[in-house]
Amino acid sequence: MFCTHCGASNKDDATLCINCHEPLRDNPAEEKLSRLRASKDASPLSKINFLQPLFDFSFHQSVTTRMVKFLYLLFILSAALLAFSFIIVGFGTSILFGILTLLIGAPVVFFLMVISSRVFLETILLVFRVADQVSGKGTVKVKEKPESRDGIQWNV
Repeated sequence: MFCTHCGASNKDDATLCINCHEPLRDNPAEEKLSRLRASKDASPLSKINFLQPLFDFSFHQSVTTRMVKFLYLLFILSAALLAFSFIIVGFGTSILFGILTLLIGAPVVFFLMVISSRVFLETILLVFRVADQVSGKGTVKVKEKPESRDGIQWNV
C-alpha cells in the first residue's frame, strides 16, 4: 500500500505511513485526533526521530523522503549563497556589472540551481520507488474491470 501523502511503500495492514506518519485509512479525522492526543502525551524529544532511522541497520524504517527534504533545503541554501557570492563578485568588478548581476545573473543562477537540484532529487526518489516495486515490497493490486459488451459488434 502506498501513502497518498508522501508515496512511501507500506505494509497492507498498516494504519499509519512508516515515513510521514499520515493515516492510510479512508477516515483520517479519527486518526488525526488520536495522533494529536498521543502527541500531547509524548515528550518533545521523542518527536525528533530523524537520526533513529539513519542508524536502523535492519532497514525497516524508510529515511529516503526525510533525507531528500533535508538535502533539498541544503541545495536551496547553497544556491542562495552562490547567488549572493555572484553578486559580490559582480559589484567587485564594476558597479554596472554588479547591478546586472543583481537583477539578472543571480536570480537566473539561483533558479537554475534550485530546478536542477529538484530534478536530481526527484530522480533519486523515483529510483528508490522503482526499487521497492521490483523487490516486491510495494506490490500494487490492480482490480480488473470486466469488459463491457455494449461496444462489441456481433457478426452473426
